Amino acid sequence: MAIQITLGNNLQTTARLEGHTAAVKTAYFDPREDMQPGELLASALGACMLTMVGYAAQKRGDDVSGTQLTVEPVFGGTPRRVTEMKLTFAYPANFTQAQKDLYTKTAQTCPVHNSLREDIRYTIEVK
Repeated sequence: MAIQITLGNNLQTTARLEGHTAAVKTAYFDPREDMQPGELLASALGACMLTMVGYAAQKRGDDVSGTQLTVEPVFGGTPRRVTEMKLTFAYPANFTQAQKDLYTKTAQTCPVHNSLREDIRYTIEVK
């Protein structure tokens, strides 16, 4: 499905799936309430990773509801780009280390992760 993006004032954008009314907005200048495009990229990575975790957990019969992932993009380089993603996974308290390791590895098989540049560094913390 195609996504239509419209540029507004002050470098703000609004993106909608064609034929739908829900929107995702970005903003560039502070003060802002919306994410910048690079932050939206990090959000897409996190959402994709947690979707993979949830999908794998359903197949195994594990309850991963409440799992959280914090993604912090680090910008640098010339031209400016995302050079690192700092990821912090927080799993349910009753999860074993083996479960945490399995789902953290599974998360890294998501399509967004597989589509990003190979030279992006990933720093992963698991709680």
